[in-house]
Amino acid sequence: MTYYFDMDGVLANFHKAYALDKATACKRQAMANLEPFAENVSAVRSLIASGVQVYILTKAANEDGKAGKIDWLAKFIPELTTEQFICIVGSGRKVDFIREDGILVDDDVKNTRQWEKAGHKAILLEVKGAAIF
Repeated sequence: MTYYFDMDGVLANFHKAYALDKATACKRQAMANLEPFAENVSAVRSLIASGVQVYILTKAANEDGKAGKIDWLAKFIPELTTEQFICIVGSGRKVDFIREDGILVDDDVKNTRQWEKAGHKAILLEVKGAAIF
């Protein structure tokens, strides 16, 4: 089985940072230092260690934010390869970036609905940072 994990609201607490400081929340330094949702990060690392195919499928407002996400992943999920990181900068639908059939874990109902409409499975985390498994 293949899993695609969103970052903001699933692995990292972007919403807390955004609520505190909207002006800098999408900048590299802020993105790189987001508080992790430790239980979810641990679950992703366990999946990778057990040989499950994992992708991070996320969006960034700009290239600076993308760089911050790369920095964050290097710190918290260092076993992830660059091929396993898919970042949509600006607009775009996550469903258009499927590499192989798999389950999307996301906190945005729009993304999970589009994923399911395309014939794939999705898990909606209705509470930001809720445990994924």
